[in-house]
Amino acid sequence: MLRWTKCLFITIIMTIFCTGIVFADANQITIQLDGKEIINDSPPVILDGRTLIPARAVFEAMGGTVSWNESTKEVTVNINENIVKLKIDSKTVGVNGVNKTIDVPAMIINNRTMVPVRFISEAVGCEVSWNESNKLVAITSPSDNDIIQIRSIELSDDGKTVEVNANKEITDYQSFKMTEPSRMIFDINNATLSIDNGTIAVDNNPYFKSIRYSQYKKTTVRVVADLTDSSSGTISRSSTKRTAYMTFEVNNTQDNTPTKEEQAILDKYGLNRVESAAQHKLVVIDPGHGGSDTGSRGYENGAAVLNEKDINLDIALRIQKMLETAGADVYMIRTKDTTIPLYDRQDKANALNASLYVAVHNNSCAIDAASGTEVLYYSDDSQPKDGISSVELAKNLQKTLVENLGLVNRGAKTNPELAVLRRTTMPAVIIEGAFISNPGDLKYMLTNDFREKYAKSAAKCIIDAFK
Repeated sequence: MLRWTKCLFITIIMTIFCTGIVFADANQITIQLDGKEIINDSPPVILDGRTLIPARAVFEAMGGTVSWNESTKEVTVNINENIVKLKIDSKTVGVNGVNKTIDVPAMIINNRTMVPVRFISEAVGCEVSWNESNKLVAITSPSDNDIIQIRSIELSDDGKTVEVNANKEITDYQSFKMTEPSRMIFDINNATLSIDNGTIAVDNNPYFKSIRYSQYKKTTVRVVADLTDSSSGTISRSSTKRTAYMTFEVNNTQDNTPTKEEQAILDKYGLNRVESAAQHKLVVIDPGHGGSDTGSRGYENGAAVLNEKDINLDIALRIQKMLETAGADVYMIRTKDTTIPLYDRQDKANALNASLYVAVHNNSCAIDAASGTEVLYYSDDSQPKDGISSVELAKNLQKTLVENLGLVNRGAKTNPELAVLRRTTMPAVIIEGAFISNPGDLKYMLTNDFREKYAKSAAKCIIDAFK
């Protein structure tokens, strides 16, 4: 009897280890959703280094529904406008109608449906982390304004429009052109792909050679169109804003004549059209601070009336509109009130091989008497790139800004210690329009007149630099 018991015990242990399954002690591993523990009667299971969790307990806690089809042995999770279908013992999973492959399939353990926590959570827009020391699986739900799911990227029948379909409005996006080779980039922020990275290739297409799309960053989906020599593309959206269109056309002429609407804007601000030969040059506009980084703050009677991050963004968006109307190729480091790590700003510009980097800021000082305008650049020895000199641009900006804003001339200055100037591989400048800490400057900064003149001055000097 003792020998039989020992053999049975050894057989059970070998079976567990051979299948790679480890039954976690419920008292050791905790599952939290948005910081709150999920109580369930079935402990997590670790299989081949992957954590499986009880589907119903977790996803009903998220506000979703979980259904079971006995005949097909299929689990369906419906949550956050996403539908995920997993078949027991199958590594093929359907995410919003698109099949994907996972390392570990869903399975029945102790009469409970167990699903891989990381894949299923990320598929519905959640973030998952594992704390080894605390044996904690932490799941963070997306907010209403969070992650967009890109469900499909398809080519129209006429071969000239790429449709990017999402589960909610596409609002935070950017597009820009790059050369050598010629390509158009379309970045959708706060988004993840519900499909695998892929390529659309078309033989003898007059507009583009191929379309590539991927999860470029954790929450940025990038679509890249490799263009033919004589084509260009534009971005538009559907009325619901859930579909974005990349529409291509062949440029039969090199006509650089602005439309009547464009010319009216150029005339309003006294701006020239960017010369055709310079339209491939990319200018990066960086609105300083953002999100949790407010920058300096302006106070009146002890109450905060202005955050630097907000006025920087306002001015930068005006510069963008003016430059794009003039035919310039512009990339914005941020277009909303989002937090951007300092080094990510320069890394992005460097990765884009930009021709020019302009940081939009306003100044501050512990002494409220400090006032005026200044422009910073790296060094008097800085070398031009693409015919653009940071030294000449800084001096032209300083002169033009002082003339238009009418504030104290603090001069164009070198500052090689600043990361924005030190780490960029292209000519770069930092504009400090006025002092938010100075009562007089602050009062002026709160006006539309200040912001328009700041933006107009910057746009004019950038266009001049492209000549």
